Amino acid sequence: MSCYFCNGPREGWTTYFCNDCTEMSRIVKVYGKKEVLDILRTTCIRNKSQIKNKIDIVKNAQESAPITRSQKKKEPTTKI
Repeated sequence: MSCYFCNGPREGWTTYFCNDCTEMSRIVKVYGKKEVLDILRTTCIRNKSQIKNKIDIVKNAQESAPITRSQKKKEPTTKI
């Protein structure tokens, strides 16, 4: 039999969900459906402007990162 939520394998005949989905179900019961859905929307789902902002942040962080000794060894030195 398969899990009713993710279609993964279930542990036994008496449960409808696999272990992970059972844990998610318990979290929803504790925090509430709306609270969990809000958390998922704000942390997992991104719109285009949020994706662009994240890309810009990562690029700026990479550009401003200090050069390590191993990176200096890789750079070719030109002698004139």
